[in-house]
Amino acid sequence: MRFMIVCLAAIFAVVAFPAAPSAAQQVEQAATSPSPRRMALTRQYLDLLMTDQFEGVLHQMLGAEFENDSEIQAMPDEDRRMLLSLTAELTADMVPQMITEMVPVYAATFTEEELTALVAFYDTPLGRSIADKSIEVMPEADRAVMSVVPQLLEKMATRMCQHYGCSPEEQREMLEGMREGAGLAPSSAVRSK
Repeated sequence: MRFMIVCLAAIFAVVAFPAAPSAAQQVEQAATSPSPRRMALTRQYLDLLMTDQFEGVLHQMLGAEFENDSEIQAMPDEDRRMLLSLTAELTADMVPQMITEMVPVYAATFTEEELTALVAFYDTPLGRSIADKSIEVMPEADRAVMSVVPQLLEKMATRMCQHYGCSPEEQREMLEGMREGAGLAPSSAVRSK
């Protein structure tokens, strides 16, 4: 299931580029209704960010997630390939619907002037190149982020156990549960103790 979460996070990262609305902006959005012009500009902006190579990168990222999922690795090769293909296809099919749902959010966040500038930029060769590279770098960026997750989980388990007074065994169990929830293999420290 982690691969679905990563996939959706990857899609969000692309459509949220360059910035997601803050909590204050989201509250303000509820009180305002964007103009049809802002809605159209937002649609154009988000469409420009979704480059032709997105589906290929998505497939690559899902494949990497599948390699790290022990349950999926236990499946026969044919079933694993079918699941990867189906997941990539269905996720790619969801992108237009996700963009449609995000249009009002971004239209309420960005001004017409900002949206006009974003569209003008991303509709240039330089803007398209940046959008392409933003998608292209996603698998490596995901690997970079995931490389620090074990350290984050270990610190989190330690701090939670300091707060709640866990035994060493409870801390190991908590860390192992966190690692499993994040789709990570058991750590050698957890396995050896």
